[in-house]
Amino acid sequence: MKSISFLLVFLLLTPGCLSMPWGQGNDSMEINCELEPNDPSCEVIELTEDDCLFNEIFTGDICRLMLPPDNLDFGEESLQLTVGINMQPLTPSFIGDGPENWLVNPRLPEGLSLDSENGVLSGNPDVESVLTSYTIIATNSMGSSVFIISITILPAPPDSITYSESTIFCTIQSICGIGMPEVSGGLPVSWVVNPDLPEGLEIIGSGEIYGIAQQLGDSNHTVTASNDGGSNSTNIRIITTHQSPENLYYSGHLFQWLIGEEIDETPTFDGGEIILWDIEPPLPEGLFFNLESGTIFGYPTELHAIREHYVTATNTGGSITTSILISVSDFSPENIRYEPYVLELFVNENLSNLTPNWSGGSPDSWEISPNLPSGLNLNYRNGIISGTALILQEPLNYQIWANNSGGYATTQIVISVVSLPPNEISWPESQYALKSNHSVLIPATNNGPLIDSWEVYPELPSGLLILDNGSIEGIPNSRTDWQEYTIWANNTGGAVGLNIWIAIHDLRADQNELLRDIEDADWGGWSSLILPIGEWSFPLGRDSNDNTVVSASHVGRGKMVGYGHESWVMQDHDFTMRAVEWACGQSANIGLAYGAGFDDWEDDLKERGHDVFLSVTPDDLSEIDCLVDEFWNGHDDGDNSVIEEFLLDGGGLIMGGHSWYWSYSNSDVPHNYPGNKISKVTGLLVSDTWGYNDINFELPNSLYTPHNAIDAVLDNRINDVDLSDEEASIAYKSISACSQILTLDFIDFWAPLRELINSTGWTVIEYSTLWSSNGHDLGEDPVSDIILRLEESLTQNLPAQE
Repeated sequence: MKSISFLLVFLLLTPGCLSMPWGQGNDSMEINCELEPNDPSCEVIELTEDDCLFNEIFTGDICRLMLPPDNLDFGEESLQLTVGINMQPLTPSFIGDGPENWLVNPRLPEGLSLDSENGVLSGNPDVESVLTSYTIIATNSMGSSVFIISITILPAPPDSITYSESTIFCTIQSICGIGMPEVSGGLPVSWVVNPDLPEGLEIIGSGEIYGIAQQLGDSNHTVTASNDGGSNSTNIRIITTHQSPENLYYSGHLFQWLIGEEIDETPTFDGGEIILWDIEPPLPEGLFFNLESGTIFGYPTELHAIREHYVTATNTGGSITTSILISVSDFSPENIRYEPYVLELFVNENLSNLTPNWSGGSPDSWEISPNLPSGLNLNYRNGIISGTALILQEPLNYQIWANNSGGYATTQIVISVVSLPPNEISWPESQYALKSNHSVLIPATNNGPLIDSWEVYPELPSGLLILDNGSIEGIPNSRTDWQEYTIWANNTGGAVGLNIWIAIHDLRADQNELLRDIEDADWGGWSSLILPIGEWSFPLGRDSNDNTVVSASHVGRGKMVGYGHESWVMQDHDFTMRAVEWACGQSANIGLAYGAGFDDWEDDLKERGHDVFLSVTPDDLSEIDCLVDEFWNGHDDGDNSVIEEFLLDGGGLIMGGHSWYWSYSNSDVPHNYPGNKISKVTGLLVSDTWGYNDINFELPNSLYTPHNAIDAVLDNRINDVDLSDEEASIAYKSISACSQILTLDFIDFWAPLRELINSTGWTVIEYSTLWSSNGHDLGEDPVSDIILRLEESLTQNLPAQE
């Protein structure tokens, strides 16, 4: 209908030939042009657009007056467009004829255009624009129509949001975040995160997330970027963890603990809080692991060989593992000791369980170095030493170790294995009077263990040696007084000291000592002979008949001088005082016997430096060194025994007296005369043969000593040592003086004589007949004469059974 109305208006306004035909009159004849095609009225005029005026519209067959546009409308009064997004084109509508020109004011936003031909509004806005009203004018030659449209150009919405990472890892209390995301599309003007970011984090205008995380967590968030053009979202994950643990340490790496020891070992570490602790492998019995602090605590109750344990500390930031070495051992043994710690064992001696003591922990093994002596053993479990020592060993230090898992202690012991100590050692006698310059052998008897060495203190007399078997051998070459010698027998088992007394007698030296420079004497009185019958007796003074009337003797460890008359004892003569010094010693305690009549000698003795005791009896000899007494005395057997012991123990004895007178009324002088009752011990016998009082103190021939005479005869016969007639005569005189009075029980005298006879063989005198003259020629061989006479004496004294 609008088109029809428009056409009508157009026609009405069009002047001239465009007027309606019926305005010419109705009277004209209507020509049938088909019949009269050539009728002028039938001429058809064909119009074109070019035939129309500027204000006309060619309708296809006519030109009609153009209608102005009216009621211009684009269908939308307001547009909200987005930069970069093609708008839906808006085609205008109007009434009237189409506009020839389309105008818009103000100028459309960049990217939008108004089609100048058809007025279509279209395009892709390039820039955003605020709400702006635009007047669109559609015009043609006949007029115009206006349409006002409001256009807002919104920015392009964010198209995509891309962070560099989809997950943000934060460490609590540390700065963290993520940089500005890459955004395509429009620039966001606002950012929204849903749900809210963790405490301490925020999103800023560029979309950057930044801050210091205040709490642990793991959360997902939608980040929306918006502008006026729209919004877009992306998802991110935020994980906030602890600071990773670092530098996990215990106070040491190696822990060597003892059973029962209190343990409290807490680790140190850097980094965040630990939320989980673990240890592998499990701790030894009695120890515990605190799962909140990593502390190892408790009291270990079992042994634990050294082992590596791994401790792991974990939190949300990670974990760290450290290793420690743990051993649990016993307390180390201490103060190991053996009692005794110095062992001296005898060979074949059984050692029964030498047990050690200790403090601290109990050892579980024992060691020793070097190896024990053969036969001894160390129990390696309990340290006991036992066994039987089999071989000798010098003292040796042994190091012993007691070990357990806690350590060790050590000690030393000293072990020696020795022989049994010396015992059952003896010599035939306990004291020996030895002859100077004569070969000596004193054999030792050892019925005990072997002796390693021998020692003597003090040194033996010159010329004597102790042999490897303990015997004493040699040729003593100088006179010595009695000396007690300690002989030490040593072996690895010990030592034993045995005492013997030894004196080296040189009777010739004794004679020289007593007689040197002594003048002869004439002391008066009829004397008896003093026969030196003992082995250690010797003559000193001889009368004018060459008989011995003064003699001396070594008696045991003592000495004795015998005078043939009691009055001679205290004569004022050099010899008497020299005899005192020889028998008694210097500054001696001298006892003058009770009833002997020698008290007047006291002053003289004191002048010589001696102490004198008067009226001394055999019952009290303890304070004196020497006794002066008579041969003819009233001593009983007990007294005589005391005097003998006194002499044998080192006392001195001086006696004087004669027996010839006593023999007139008594018998058996050798046995019954008082002074002779000790003669077998003293070696001096008072003979019943009387002598003279003039005394020769010159050094006598050695053969005046009976034992020397016997030895000389034996040497002559056995060793062919020459013996002169004079010497033979002296020898016979000294021997016969004794043999005529002594019975065979005077063994010290007769034993060497019998040995002489047995060695030389008994003299055989063939039986003489009328036709032959056989026999022994006296005087032809003085030595044979001596032997013959000795044989005679011996046969007269021998008992019938011999």
